Amino acid sequence: MKCSAILIFSFLALVSVGASAQANSSQGIVTLSHNLFHPHWIASNQLAVWIEDARGAFVKTIFATDFMARRKGYIRRPQSCPEWVKASGLASLSDASIDAVSGATQKPGPIELSWNCTDANGKAVAPGVYTYKVESNISWEKRVLWEGENEVRSKPYTSFATPTYIPDSARTAGTILTEVRANFQPLP
Repeated sequence: MKCSAILIFSFLALVSVGASAQANSSQGIVTLSHNLFHPHWIASNQLAVWIEDARGAFVKTIFATDFMARRKGYIRRPQSCPEWVKASGLASLSDASIDAVSGATQKPGPIELSWNCTDANGKAVAPGVYTYKVESNISWEKRVLWEGENEVRSKPYTSFATPTYIPDSARTAGTILTEVRANFQPLP
């Protein structure tokens, strides 16, 4: 009897762990891509990429430049990607959380980043529409914010982002990003 109870308990524990792992598994992969240029001006080349849900709530940071994030350059230069700094709650994040998403300034050329359709806690997001944002400083307070929507669903989906220049005079300050897009590929 004890042996049967142990076997049943063990089986239920395994089923529970399997169901939990399945609930946390990703819906697919979103590949975020853009072409990056390096202006050779002071206070440029800071970049952040993140995801928000359909309500505009922050979901996850995909990438942020090391100077701005890990080395806290956003404090010395508050013009460094302020939309992302606010949305991500950067000031309250742990060092480990910041280290997980920050990296060296990317080299010019085509860039691809991946989002595994999980939130900042590693839990799978629900199917639906998500906004991807790419913010970059052209020079000091002149920046560009690219925004696009991508759908996490059962079929592949491709979308293209549109830029907003902040302030509007940033439009003529130089090019730092072009061809920002996202491709969702569901898992088989």
